[in-house]
Amino acid sequence: MQTSLPDLPFRDYADAALDESGIYSTAQCGRRRHPRTDLKALTPWTSFPNDIHNAILAIPHARTPFHIDGPTSDAFVDSELTIHHHALDTLLRPAANVLMRLGVNGRFAQPGGGNSAIVGDPDFSWITSSASQPHPKLTVEYKPWWAVDLLNLVTAFDKKLDDALSKQSLHALHQTYGYMTFNNNRFGILTNWRHALFLRRAETQKGKTLQYYLVELDRAGQPISMLKALVGMVLLAEDDWFCSPPTLASDPPGQTFGKSGTAWNDRKVGAKKYHMQPVNGAYQCFAIDFRLCHFDISSARHSGENGCVVTAQLLPPSVGQHVLHAVCKVVDAFHNPDAATSLYDEAGAYAALQDLQGKVIPRLYGFYEVWGILQFLALEPVGNAISENEQINPTLGTNMKAALKCIHDAGYIHGDIARRNFCITGNGKVFLVDLETCRPFGNPSEPDDEMDEVDRL
Repeated sequence: MQTSLPDLPFRDYADAALDESGIYSTAQCGRRRHPRTDLKALTPWTSFPNDIHNAILAIPHARTPFHIDGPTSDAFVDSELTIHHHALDTLLRPAANVLMRLGVNGRFAQPGGGNSAIVGDPDFSWITSSASQPHPKLTVEYKPWWAVDLLNLVTAFDKKLDDALSKQSLHALHQTYGYMTFNNNRFGILTNWRHALFLRRAETQKGKTLQYYLVELDRAGQPISMLKALVGMVLLAEDDWFCSPPTLASDPPGQTFGKSGTAWNDRKVGAKKYHMQPVNGAYQCFAIDFRLCHFDISSARHSGENGCVVTAQLLPPSVGQHVLHAVCKVVDAFHNPDAATSLYDEAGAYAALQDLQGKVIPRLYGFYEVWGILQFLALEPVGNAISENEQINPTLGTNMKAALKCIHDAGYIHGDIARRNFCITGNGKVFLVDLETCRPFGNPSEPDDEMDEVDRL
């Protein structure tokens, strides 16, 4: 496909059409999560075309036409996943190629890839290739156009529409804003392929605000092409991606916790001392004010579809209490219900082994949910995992087996014996972590089998 700077016309691209002969997602609202954030207002981003144009002009470039690779044959799609694949080949990778010509090397990363420091599972995140600790600078969320209506989203946000399609569209907006906030991103994009809302976080008199600009994929005569908008958005993010996380100085988020003082205080009770106790053998998952959670994003490490682990400071909801340092195991419960189920099972293992907390497994400070999107276990820091190249001497091996035996004596096996799941504190104490596969053993030989696995590490 031929294009040129600075206007980056986007023609002869491969369009996407709905495969109506197949089974595809619809706007029917079934039983599902409903994300609600502290977002208070949507306002037009009136300077967007000029901001994008100036961002491109700020980088020296040749104005001669050039070719970028990308499919030109239209494709049928029938799900959000097929839209992801189509958009990656047709728009996102060509945009990355244009950015490379401008001297900006990076990629649109998908969830769970490599060591990217991402909290949650946004569909795509712009990651700069040169960063030693890749951090997302721009969040991109794709939804099917038949399930999310961006043309009427502002009207729906103003409570003037209440149909199923409008509700799903609002869920998508809150989800995108949530990912932007969790990762301290100033910029984000919510798109359904045919249209895209380019978003910028701001603080106004109304509270937390998203400034928006709507771009249509193939409308002739519009002031900016989709390719130019995407490239310019990355350049804006490269220049000024960081937006401070919410603080306790702002008003309580009414959409999340209710507007009454009683509702606000009820929510604070769950986090007050960060020493949750199981009820009837299980930990309850409490909603927590995200302003109390200061994630160290640079420490986030993904583990495939099982979310990420990130160090955090949990702020006290009352003056005079101490900040709690924790290691948080975070899953995107909205995007990945299976990961949420796995986290619930892990919380159950911590409840069953409560007497071992602080001895051979970390203390569980709490089980929390943020905005109907994230769920996380707040755990006691227990040192560093045994590295793959570290020698396990006889003393360390004995201590590892002693810790594991405590779990066996309680009637459970760990279920995933690996170096990464043994942590050593500064004084040499051994802890077992990652209890998502921990379960009662049925076969008496299973504990011995796990001990043999320790010998093979």
